[in-house]
Amino acid sequence: MKIETGQVAVITGGASGIGFALAKALLARGVQIALVDIEAPALTEAAAELSAQQPGGNVAAFTADVSDAATMTALANEVASRFGGVDLLVNNAGVGGLLGPIWDSHPNDWPWVFGVNVFGVVNGLRAFLPGMLARERAGQHAPGHVLNVASLAGLTAPPFLTAYTASKHAVVGLSESLAQELAIVQSRIRVSTVCPGVVRSRIKESGRNRPPALAGASRTPPEMLARIEAAFAAQMQNPMEGDAFAARVLAGIEANEPLILTHPAENAHALARLEGVRAAVARQAGEQQAA
Repeated sequence: MKIETGQVAVITGGASGIGFALAKALLARGVQIALVDIEAPALTEAAAELSAQQPGGNVAAFTADVSDAATMTALANEVASRFGGVDLLVNNAGVGGLLGPIWDSHPNDWPWVFGVNVFGVVNGLRAFLPGMLARERAGQHAPGHVLNVASLAGLTAPPFLTAYTASKHAVVGLSESLAQELAIVQSRIRVSTVCPGVVRSRIKESGRNRPPALAGASRTPPEMLARIEAAFAAQMQNPMEGDAFAARVLAGIEANEPLILTHPAENAHALARLEGVRAAVARQAGEQQAA
């Protein structure tokens, strides 16, 4: 997809971090932004900052909970009324969950994390893709693009953040399935999944938006939790700045990259997991030959 002036991008989780960085970069390219977030005050502030960067009504703010399907359907109708159509759908909203081993996880961690990280993506696709496909079939615009934000954790398996890791693996898998589905129905809409390492954001504070009905606290013994938190704090040092992240992602979108990686130094972790798959395949081949 070539990013051009006048296109429309929907960005969930757009009031801070990765979403806000992408909004800034796209706005600088002349793209109109439908900025979506669950935090109304932060959203208002972010939209005002973006509007000051690019006056002229190119930014509209929408408060929405991506985990609620009906809300997302209503959002799609609002965006269509405001902008007329969507060229780029960015499913970015995400939460981190609680640290700790899976056996100590709180039962409410799972519906909370999956509700935002997985069903938030599903709801975004269900709400916006039909309109994008209809416009494409009517020849009303150039092929669109879907960007689903996963994580390097979606290609690896880091410990002590299991709900988050499982949710990001789900995002990678559903994105790959979606790309095949669009190809089968002969759509030219492309799908990219970005799997970043550590980027400057507020994901460590995502518990601020945890619904009261899904409240939960860590059940991990304090001494173990302290060691886990110290290890994670060390890994979170020197995060990539949002501007650099956004530049890499926009280049990946324009190149129609199915998988966008942003942290070269971390790629060995993903390759190590693939080596495990290759080793299993080789073992099975050897067993079949022996038989």
